[in-house]
Amino acid sequence: MITNITDKQFIKTYRSAALWFVALYMEAFLLRISELEDDGRKSKLIEEIYDNGENAFDKDESGTRTRVNCLWRIIKAGRAVQALEVAANSNRLKKNFYDAFKIANDLLKRIKNGEFIMPKGYEAQ
Repeated sequence: MITNITDKQFIKTYRSAALWFVALYMEAFLLRISELEDDGRKSKLIEEIYDNGENAFDKDESGTRTRVNCLWRIIKAGRAVQALEVAANSNRLKKNFYDAFKIANDLLKRIKNGEFIMPKGYEAQ
């Protein structure tokens, strides 16, 4: 189920999602692959994320939809670990969104030591 994206597309995609969003939501998305694969359930997930953020992150739901679709594109490209590595090595994320930085590092560590298993079909290329 891997869909290839270029390095340039990958960078644009994680920037559009925002590294803090990638870091905060990657594990939840990896655990909820079946919801992301179904358009109706994905729409409900977008609503849930937008409502739980109480409009703090995005002015309207379309901003959250963009973030979700970008993160989903990263996962479908088999680049979840690579995106986590970018987040885990980001001084800007560490300085401005320390909780997200810690979450990215923790998930990356758990993936690398085998505590967290990537969903079949979405492993790194």
